[in-house]
Amino acid sequence: MPRDDKKRRVSTAICECDRSAKVSMDWVLPDDLLEQILACLPFADLGRAGAVCPRWRGIITSRSFREIILHGVSQRPWLLGPPGLAFDPVYSVWCKLDSSRSKAPAPFMLKVVASTGLISVLGEYKNGYSGLIVCNPLTRKWRIIGRSPRVENVFDTTLAITVSRTTSSYKVSTVTTKDLPGVLIGRELSIELYNSETKMWVTCMTEVLRGWRSGYDSAICDGVLYFSIYPTGDVSPENSCGLVMYDLSGRCSNGLLASFVPVPCSLPRGSLMNMQEKLVLVGDISKDDRSLFTSMKGVGIWVLNGREWHEIARMPDDLFLGFGSYPWLRSYGLKDLIYILRGPYVVTFDMNQKQWSRNSLAEVSTCIYAGSCFEPWREIVP
Repeated sequence: MPRDDKKRRVSTAICECDRSAKVSMDWVLPDDLLEQILACLPFADLGRAGAVCPRWRGIITSRSFREIILHGVSQRPWLLGPPGLAFDPVYSVWCKLDSSRSKAPAPFMLKVVASTGLISVLGEYKNGYSGLIVCNPLTRKWRIIGRSPRVENVFDTTLAITVSRTTSSYKVSTVTTKDLPGVLIGRELSIELYNSETKMWVTCMTEVLRGWRSGYDSAICDGVLYFSIYPTGDVSPENSCGLVMYDLSGRCSNGLLASFVPVPCSLPRGSLMNMQEKLVLVGDISKDDRSLFTSMKGVGIWVLNGREWHEIARMPDDLFLGFGSYPWLRSYGLKDLIYILRGPYVVTFDMNQKQWSRNSLAEVSTCIYAGSCFEPWREIVP
């Protein structure tokens, strides 16, 4: 029958629901279906979702939910960008990490390294104090570690961290080089190691090097610390840049230079990283030793096998030329993904698939921060 008026008609069933207590729609969904829905959220928003109600929190912290998300986003390392931001390579978007509740001190000069789900930040503060913080970027949980007594300057300190996947314990290493009073030729190099289980710093070794000083990059792979060293010109200016290695278990009694490995070619700037417990080097390739940053011809990736470098990839010319005139290259890698940054652009390289891809990050300046990459892992606690 035709309607005899224009009044809005409401179902009596809806009226009955309105008169009864209001119930959220998610309460009528079974747990397994709600679990699938919550798994579609961006990884960085899972913490906020867990605060909605006890039921959501129970699902997000459940073992079955972790198994679902472990097959997705969390398998790819994220790029840690400017404060409060991280780049998700799966969705190619910047995610906002809520740091409003974190009361960790903010340094004005810092170095950042990462392993698994933790990052270590060595910062210098306005009062001249150099401090070390270990934190989980996703959960915003952090811990201040008393810095090594030998660390006097953040810029001249090499930092590395390694995290155990089985025990969640971690070790942080620092390498420092300083001039000796009254000694014209030779600098003292020190290796310090912090163990989260003992909560103590230990001096692993000190050695006086003639003609060398520690560089700015280091990595810990399978219990061995690798770090770059550079010639100072005091004794042998013809020496090439390279790296040395130190077994953190203390089994090696030889001097550091006995383990010296030269770089594979002329590299004005290189980055060392742990990729599946193998040492990987990513660096600018220059035309000659004197060209430095003025005439780059490419970017290469090498893996160290024993004492020999093996080149596994070289950036395609179209991607390298797309970097433009930005002179400084920075590289970060973890698990099977390498980020290579120049200016506002980033190129990624998948170690397993040997595949290159490029993303523009122009909306966020990547020129002004000390970054790193980390594996999003909510369960690990510093």
